[in-house]
Amino acid sequence: MEEVQKIVNLLDKLDNLLRGHARSKRLASLASSLAAVNLNSSYRRATVDLLSEGLNKAVALIGKVLFFIKHENVAPLYYLACDANQICFVVSVYGIQYDLIKEGDQLTILDPFHRHVNFSWKEKLYQFKSFRVDFIEQMLVNGKALTPHQAVRTSIYAQHKP
Repeated sequence: MEEVQKIVNLLDKLDNLLRGHARSKRLASLASSLAAVNLNSSYRRATVDLLSEGLNKAVALIGKVLFFIKHENVAPLYYLACDANQICFVVSVYGIQYDLIKEGDQLTILDPFHRHVNFSWKEKLYQFKSFRVDFIEQMLVNGKALTPHQAVRTSIYAQHKP
């Protein structure tokens, strides 16, 4: 039950941030700065409202980081971001250093994997758009590709218990 409570705590944080910033004045100025982003010609720029659920090949979603969302687990790292249309969304990122992405950074997610989260738990409804980044090659931070030394190496330790 402890794991369930951790997830509910995270969802409550996400929900509160999304509700609080979906209408903020700061959002308009952050979103307007995204229009000037240059992209590799093999990717088509898209906003959240144009993306389909699942994998969106040859597409780049560009967003501005509003918040890093602190939670109790090591991975993934969660961020609240907005696109050029001021649509807020959650980005879950695996395999990068904890302090690599900061509030105000511009993220470009290549071939974004989109999920629309929509469920209820104990009579509370959670709804938000979410994008998952599994590999550093799927993301640019402030227009720059991430380097291998910015990745976090994961290890699995096996222990035999007779």
